[in-house]
Amino acid sequence: MSEPVSYPVPWDLVFGLSGHIRRGTRRDLADFTARVVARMNPPPRIEGLEHLPADPRFVLAANHYQRKGLWILHPASVLTQAVVQRYGPLEPPVRWLVTANWPRWRLGPLSFRSPGDLLLPRVAHALWAYPVSFHGADPAFTARSLRRLLRELPAIGCPIGIFPEGVAGVAGRIGPALPGVDRLLKRIARPVVPARIGEEAGRLVVRFGPPVDPEADVMQAIAALPCPG
Repeated sequence: MSEPVSYPVPWDLVFGLSGHIRRGTRRDLADFTARVVARMNPPPRIEGLEHLPADPRFVLAANHYQRKGLWILHPASVLTQAVVQRYGPLEPPVRWLVTANWPRWRLGPLSFRSPGDLLLPRVAHALWAYPVSFHGADPAFTARSLRRLLRELPAIGCPIGIFPEGVAGVAGRIGPALPGVDRLLKRIARPVVPARIGEEAGRLVVRFGPPVDPEADVMQAIAALPCPG
């Protein structure tokens, strides 16, 4: 069996966000993700675009597919480019929920705020994302971000992207959704389009399924899609 393909982290693109972080401005997400995907060799395969509804105001829910040599940025970029392919220019193509607040560091009896907590929310803003905390790390942080999402929801004319398993999700396994995801999907009250991410013959594959009701079990809907590979 051949080794899984390793996709280099596009550090130059990530560091290229520094000006936006400093100014509080936002990067062209369609261009950013297109550049990430263009470097993936072999190129990814996208299936089931016909399942994406005519109205782009839905929730895009996918399994958190990450492993050594494959950062979640790569699948998220492929999903974003699929939305661009289906709907053309949207600004932005997707509003992702991303983990940008981590548990406190501990050294004996002392604890310290993770250094990333200062930077990652600014990165999320630059990429049009809503930052949430690592599960249980800072519920107030997550609550503030989700309240902002729900407040801005009427004006959001693109998909809202979510990996319901959170950072606990890994390649090759479909796990349960984080607590509270079901309530959030009901509050958003938009159709949910499941997408299953996997690999087949050394190629990243994204498969979209038909929309499901926000009351449905989202991870069950993802698991029901054919598994790449």
